[in-house]
Formats: sequence, structure tokens, C-alpha cells
Amino acid sequence: MFTLKIDDIPDDGITLSWKEEPLSLSAYLKSLSHIDFSFEESLQSEANLRKAGQIILVKGHIQTLLRLQCVRCLTDFLYPIRASFDLSLHPLKGILFSEEKELSGEEMELDFFEGGEIHLSEIACEQVFLEIPMKPLCMETCKGLCPVCGKNLNLSSCGCLHEEWNSPFSALQKLKLNH
Repeated sequence: MFTLKIDDIPDDGITLSWKEEPLSLSAYLKSLSHIDFSFEESLQSEANLRKAGQIILVKGHIQTLLRLQCVRCLTDFLYPIRASFDLSLHPLKGILFSEEKELSGEEMELDFFEGGEIHLSEIACEQVFLEIPMKPLCMETCKGLCPVCGKNLNLSSCGCLHEEWNSPFSALQKLKLNH
């Protein structure tokens, strides 16, 4: 994974480009937690870093192609990602931690670095996670699966009888009110 020492950033900044291969990315991400997507292409990243006092300003972009699973029909589909990002990294050692502190909205948005280096691969992977939709759909009009036979309704219709689901409040429609 690609890292950069803070001392290696010149006063006028530095622009870096790097590529992470799908196999190494998947192995790295699986070591952190369960992932439900795969990389179909390399993750290409570029970032411009410059110092602003103790803060490191990072401006960059990422590009890759993922394989996701549709939440309605369970079909795998390709999902291209192209995103830009703009971060301000603050040194973690300058932050004092008390027993308990309520963070402001502004403090919740801060990003940190520690140990004199910036883990650029981690930043790029974080940007990928931020771009994945919460409920991935193969297409907006996806019809999903038949709840009776499980057939993919995007490919063909099925002959199953579908009972209309009634809300517990549907009985209220039959109520007659006297005026």
C-alpha cells in the first residue's frame, strides 16, 4: 500500500499518481472487514499534497470499475467510479482527548494523520467506499425477483399469482361515515 512521509512533501507541494491492482486491493480490504464488491480494474489515483502549517491539504481523484450485486434482482453488474476529493488532514498528536467530549459537526468532518506519514492507498480506498451506493441497482427500473418462484422479472415474467398486499389500514377504506 502506498504511503508518503510528511517530510517528503516539498514546500511548493507534490503531485503523485499511483495504481493499485485488484488482487492486492481485495486482499487489503478483506483484511479490514467483509466487502461485498470486487474490483474489475485497477484503482487509479492521483493526488496533489501541500503543507499549510501543520495541516496537509490533499486534492485528488480516483477511477476504477467495480462489480456490485443488485439489491433487487441479485444480478452482478459493473459500476464505474470516477470521483474527486478534497481533504484537510490534521495531525492526530496535537489533539487532546479527555474522558468524554461531545464533538461539534465541524469536528466530526476532520480527517487525521499520525506517525509522520500519510497512507494514500487508504485515502483512495475510503473514496471508493464513499462512492458505492447504499442500495446498488443494476438499473433504476429493475423489477427484482418474483417473491413466489424467484424468477428474475427483468428477463421474463412468470405465471405466478401475486396476491395484492393489504395494509392493516386497508379496512378503513370500507368504513362509511355519516355526515
